[in-house]
Amino acid sequence: MARASVIFGFAAALAMVAVACAPAFAQAATSAPQTRFTPPPAQPRYATQIPPTADDALVDGAPPAAAPTAPVNVAPANVPPTDNTAQAQPPPRPRYATMEQQVPETVQVVGLRPSEDAAAYRLGTGDKVRVTVFKEEDLSGEFQIDAQGFVRLPLIGPVRAIGLSTYGLETRITESLMNGGYLNDPHVNVEVTAYRPFYIIGEVAKPGEYPYVNAMSAPNAIALAGGYTERAVESTLYVRHMGELRENELPADDSTRIQPGDVVRVSRSTYWTIMTLLSPIISPFSTIAYLLK
Repeated sequence: MARASVIFGFAAALAMVAVACAPAFAQAATSAPQTRFTPPPAQPRYATQIPPTADDALVDGAPPAAAPTAPVNVAPANVPPTDNTAQAQPPPRPRYATMEQQVPETVQVVGLRPSEDAAAYRLGTGDKVRVTVFKEEDLSGEFQIDAQGFVRLPLIGPVRAIGLSTYGLETRITESLMNGGYLNDPHVNVEVTAYRPFYIIGEVAKPGEYPYVNAMSAPNAIALAGGYTERAVESTLYVRHMGELRENELPADDSTRIQPGDVVRVSRSTYWTIMTLLSPIISPFSTIAYLLK
């Protein structure tokens, strides 16, 4: 009972103190300054939008320097400035493709074409030529070079033509007409109308003599002779030109030109050469094997 009286008395004392101090706390709350929370200013989105600060406005107490209005030379030290206007300008490029400078082409002729290069072609037995003497129809005509190498012309007789070019024969005929007292100033022209034949032997279907065709190549010659046999070597052939003693091994393609009077030989393959040598030995055994079947 006494303990409860003490607790009740202590609580009553605290209540009296709270009632007495309530006015003082209310006055203090109303007299204190009121503060509101303000958000910080928005930051600029780009770096160029940041305004200069007061510290940046003054450097050592002086205002900032104005931007230069004249161009500044940033050339390296001790290097004299160059005058860009004095530099040589490159030549203007052509506007159209046809204005470009054309480089001349170098053409290499493979093979000999007698009809296109009469100066290089040498006449031989079997060639036919047309001799034209200006304003002298009786002395003009077509003639064939005979086996002795002469061409026989009216009035002046035989003239040696073998080994000469057409221009060389023209000179020789002109000299014969002048030296014989037939014409004072003859004008002579000579051209080949038919070339002497060439010959093809060896492993072809029809070996023999064939008329020459202008610009003939090795495949053309083989075709005229009926093609290769089954025993032939088709990659190379042997050619002996007129007046030569030795054969030349040449490729059997378009790069090999055949000339009039050439002798072309198509060789036999090694296999068939061996079989030909062994055939006398093999034949008796083949006959016996056939009879014993």
